Amino acid sequence: KGFAPCWPLERMQIKKLEDSLKPLKKKMRAIREVKGKCDQTAEHIRAQAESTARSIKEHFQKLHQFLEEEEAARLVALREEEEQKSQVMKEKIGALSREITALYRTIKDTENELRAGNVSFLQNYRAAVERVQQQPLPDDPELASGAQVDVAQHVGNLSFNVWVKMKEMVSYCPVILDPNTAHPGVILSEDLTSVRQGEQTQELPDNPEKIDHFFSVVSSEGFDSGSHSWEVEVGDNTAFVLGVLTDSFQRKGVIWPALWRLMFCGGEYKILSPLDPGSDVQVTRNPKRIRLQLDFDRGELSFYDSDTDTHIHTFTHSFTDRLFPYISTWSETEEVTWMSGETFLPQNATSR
Repeated sequence: KGFAPCWPLERMQIKKLEDSLKPLKKKMRAIREVKGKCDQTAEHIRAQAESTARSIKEHFQKLHQFLEEEEAARLVALREEEEQKSQVMKEKIGALSREITALYRTIKDTENELRAGNVSFLQNYRAAVERVQQQPLPDDPELASGAQVDVAQHVGNLSFNVWVKMKEMVSYCPVILDPNTAHPGVILSEDLTSVRQGEQTQELPDNPEKIDHFFSVVSSEGFDSGSHSWEVEVGDNTAFVLGVLTDSFQRKGVIWPALWRLMFCGGEYKILSPLDPGSDVQVTRNPKRIRLQLDFDRGELSFYDSDTDTHIHTFTHSFTDRLFPYISTWSETEEVTWMSGETFLPQNATSR
């Protein structure tokens, strides 16, 4: 007598096997998602390297061009001095040669008359004396002062003088924006000193350093002691935030609990911090440039109108984490630019 197949048991085993595959499939999807992010990051790394290489080459090309032009100008100046002083010396040599020829003829004629005999010499004595006396003695043939090439002028402190001149064509900004922290919706300038809102959000890897809340970016260096100041040119920008962001706070999501800041929006200025959700601050004029001064050890962050040196506001807090200069703007037409600054105890500045 035969037995019927036990289909329910077989289906149970199949379902059990299928269920055991679910976590594997879920893990595979997660791994694929991570791999996709890694692929995107790898492509972004390549694009970053190419863009950075172009920027480096362009900067050095400008420096090479400046040095080549400076070298050419200095060689032209040297050749002009050489030609001018060589011409003076040529004319002097010609004059001396003519004097030598005249003196030689006088001496030769007189010596010939002396060899002609006593009678002839005595007969022509008076004429010979007059001829010799008529030849004036030449000036002292010593070289005049400044006759030689002024070597010291051309090569003295050459590197330093070129460096001083080069400073006129380069700029220095003590606070540099870190593109790896920039929100995908902002555009940084090539020299990493200016930021503005982009027309559309960029497709960028979501790395841990990147701020994904609001149109923000922080500096490449943070401070955990000492005194520091930096100046920001806001111009006619109508929407911006300036301040400092703590290093320990999670960069993803809302960052306000880690941000001490001055905000300008809707024609009004507000100061905001983890301890103050927002207070109006009276500003008599819209500053074109704002200076931020951080005294980490005293726990003070101050804002000033740079043009008038007018105090705007000072936060007081016992800072413990590294603080990174912070900028946010949601203006597509006006940039916000970090200009200049000072750092006391710069050894305490730490890179990200």
